[in-house]
Amino acid sequence: MMKVYCSECGKANDSENIYCKSCNATLKTDKIEYGKQINSFEELITPENYQILCDTYFSPKAYNAILEEIIRIGYDKFTYNENKSTLENVYDIVDEYVTIFSKHKGSALGYYVANEIFIDERLPEAEQIATLIHELTHHLYSEIFERWMMYALKVEKSVYLEAFVLFSTIFPERKFLNEYVAHTTEGQFILHGSQNYGSFVQIMEENKINPEEHKDLIALGRSMSNDIANILEYFIDDEFRKKIIQQYTIDNVRRNYDQIKFEESPEMEENTKTEYMGALLRSAFKACLDKEDYFKYLTTLKNEFK
Repeated sequence: MMKVYCSECGKANDSENIYCKSCNATLKTDKIEYGKQINSFEELITPENYQILCDTYFSPKAYNAILEEIIRIGYDKFTYNENKSTLENVYDIVDEYVTIFSKHKGSALGYYVANEIFIDERLPEAEQIATLIHELTHHLYSEIFERWMMYALKVEKSVYLEAFVLFSTIFPERKFLNEYVAHTTEGQFILHGSQNYGSFVQIMEENKINPEEHKDLIALGRSMSNDIANILEYFIDDEFRKKIIQQYTIDNVRRNYDQIKFEESPEMEENTKTEYMGALLRSAFKACLDKEDYFKYLTTLKNEFK
């Protein structure tokens, strides 16, 4: 069991706790103790660590503890400010997790890479909000898998671990899943009929992926999108969500109901979900062990992280 140390009284608590059992202060995730520091890919990508990943049972309870850790990263620091616009408050949430940069050219609404989000400020405010939620979801998706690795291997976060998790998302089926999670999470906070699965559809078409053949991944994505939406709901309450939706009316955003159908997927049962997530990590890990080119590619990915 991981331990988190209270920043107020210094007492150790189980990582599943939100409040200190000794003084009842809110526990902060940066005091969590995982284990050793990884200083190279040779130290991370080993047969021994692969076996640990195979042997580790990742229970729904442990998974929920990780979600709670991720909530704590930003929850203690964020306060909704009535004097700020809806967009500015969304910026403040996102800023607790990643660094945000502006972009002013190119067709992409925004993109996420290596703990950084780039957002096109030429967009109407409603679309900036949707894009920020979408790109933050990509980050939180990676954060879940990173903390899973930290938990299983008893290691601290490092650029080597982050680069491996990035590697685990780059294959077509993994991009397909990652984009589905981001679009479906975003869709839960915006005006009904404004849902747009454009990049998800593009990945399917470019890689000739038939969603009927990947119903299990879509069910996993539906479940993970709910988990990430639950994280965001700690910051975006019902009134805040109404203000986001109102921004669509203010900006006169046209609705198109063609793609909301992608939300209509069954969810995955909790134990099955964590089994699938573990399998995704193990298969990527095994690929790095078996193919030297993949192992070398990790160094390229590491350089994305500052």
